[in-house]
This record gives sequence, structure tokens and C-alpha cells, in this order.
Amino acid sequence: MTNLNNLAFAFIGGEHQVLHLAPVAAELSLRHPDIKICCICADDRTAAALRAVATAMKARAMIVTRIAWPWGARIAACVTGKRSAAKGPLLARIRWLARNAQAIIVPERTSAALRWLGWRRPLVHFRHGAGDRAPSSEARLQAFDAIFVPGQKDIERAVARGIDRRRLSAVGYVKMDYLRALPAGPQLFDNHRPTILYNPHFDPALSSIGIARDVIARFREQRRYNLIFAPHVRAFENLDEAARAEWLELAVAGQIVVDLDSPRLFDMSYTRSADLYLGDMSSQLYEFIARPRPVAFVNAHDVSWQDNPRYAGWHLGEVASGAEDVLAAVDRAFERHPEMVQTQAEAVAFAFGGFNGAIRRASHQLLDTLQSL
Repeated sequence: MTNLNNLAFAFIGGEHQVLHLAPVAAELSLRHPDIKICCICADDRTAAALRAVATAMKARAMIVTRIAWPWGARIAACVTGKRSAAKGPLLARIRWLARNAQAIIVPERTSAALRWLGWRRPLVHFRHGAGDRAPSSEARLQAFDAIFVPGQKDIERAVARGIDRRRLSAVGYVKMDYLRALPAGPQLFDNHRPTILYNPHFDPALSSIGIARDVIARFREQRRYNLIFAPHVRAFENLDEAARAEWLELAVAGQIVVDLDSPRLFDMSYTRSADLYLGDMSSQLYEFIARPRPVAFVNAHDVSWQDNPRYAGWHLGEVASGAEDVLAAVDRAFERHPEMVQTQAEAVAFAFGGFNGAIRRASHQLLDTLQSL
């Protein structure tokens, strides 16, 4: 593919995936005006996030196309009660819209289904996040001609899953490269208490979300710490308004923030401002310790985690045995953090590689790779 002139970037997973790939699209549009760069999405918030990246990077030629959900997608989501059920019909529409593109580039694995929808040109995956969960969807990587990951950790994991090493490129953590120069967000609490960011994952089999109310209750009963409850945005994507309201009522003015879906869940406002990270399985752990700080984890399923690679991050801080042990684990994490600094720095390097310059590096490597396919 020597004459690239039309590339499609598809964002079907939601706003939280935008910063893992959109800066690369914007960089290509800015540096290669001869290539049509079109970013396709299906909701207003994702479209707004894409346009914000284009504006910030002065990529005026980058096209953002917001498409309507196909009627089949709306029916599937309504019948199942799950937004994810709509992705098949949505991908079929994207497949048609991108029919003149020379490649489709995506930040999630569900788009592997484009192969079964007849897409035969290059299909490229950019990994979003850099956690340890190793979901079953890793098997879908076989559908992609090229796979871009942040660091060596994902290279080794993909190779262990049988992915040809020649398909893999480690380019650094694009999101971190994009956000690193931005100023910190506004101060959330008008006090001098340390602030805890509680970030449970969406997978109920691994997450502490099932006991999150109890965890929050422990913080409501004390006055030593502030708390930001900011779960993965997918944790509550299928909740109705009444259920959402019940969670929001757990906030306490001046002490506890509850955020279920604001842009601050994605732009590292919380990970950059908090003093300690409390979580379970989210890759936001590594975003947090890009600047080493205390971390703690909630073992909500009585997991034997010490020798399980899916819980590698838990060795970087303290582990609570349940909600009743959370405050004690937080105390221990603050006390013992100095001995964790070097280990955390090494873990970030393994997960993210060198994230400075990741956007430029990824855009160059993407062009080189597509031209060789």
C-alpha cells in the first residue's frame, strides 16, 4: 500500500477510548494533509471528545463523522438492556461508510467483527489501557493485521497468546503523551485531608463494585480522608436514572465526590490530583503511578492473588481483604509507600514504555506499517 490517501478511525467503544487513539489520527492529519483522516463515532460525547483533540492539536483537516445508530442496533440494545449489543449493526454501518478507506484503525477488539462483515483491507488495533486483566477478548487480536501497544508487557502477553511478533509494535502510552503537558484540574475539596480515588472496574467477576456501597460507607464514617468514587464508566452504563440517582446520593459535600460519567473519568483529572489510588483491576492504576504514589486494592472475591499475573499490580501497594479492612489498608499504603517507589517506576516502564513522544512515534510507525501491508 504505497499511496495512502484515505484512512478511517472508528470509535465504537465510547468516550473513554478517544485519547488512546485520536491524538494519532490528529497527528497524521496535521503532518500529512494529503491523507484524508476520518474519525467515525456514534454518540455526541465521543464526537465532542474527538473534536476537542483535533482543536487542541490544531488538526483542522481531521474529519469527525457522527453516524446515527442503525435501527437494528437500537432494537438489540433495547431488547437486551445492554448498549454493547448494538455494536454488531453499528460495525456493519461503519463497514459501509469506510468502503473507500484503505485501512480501518480502532482502539478496541470488538471491531474484529469487521472481518466477518467482509472487510479485507488492513485492520489495525491500538490497545487502550495497559492493565493486567488479560480479558478473553485477547483472542480477537488474531483478526488484526497490526497491533499497537504501549509497552513490553503487552508485547509479551500477546506473543504468549500466539500472536505473531511481527504484527506487534510498542509505541508508548498515547494518552499520557497527550495529557502530560496539560495543567491540573480544579481543586475538588476545600480542606487539607488526603484524597483517595476509588476506581472499581466494570467486570463484576473481578471488581469490587459489588461491595462499593460498603466501601463508600467506611469513608462516610470518618473525617481523615476525602474520597472520589469514580468507577470505570462501563460499570454503570446499563443503569436507569433511578438507580444512578441512588448512587449519586452517596456524595457528601466537602468530603465525597461521586462521578459516574463525567469527562473527568477519562482525562486523568482524578488520577493526577488524588493522593492515593484505591481499586481492583483497572489499568488506571498505571496512569496513577506514572507519578509514584500510594496505592491499595480491594480483594472483594477472596482471590488467591499473590502468584496470579492478572493481579500483578497488587504487588505495588497494600491489599484490603474486604470493605472492613479498606481504611486500614489505606493507612498502611501511605506508611509503606517509600519502599514501593522504585518498584512502581519499573512497573510503569514495563507497561507504558517511554510515553514522551508516543503520539509522533505511533503515527510514524502506523504509516510505515500500512505502507508495508
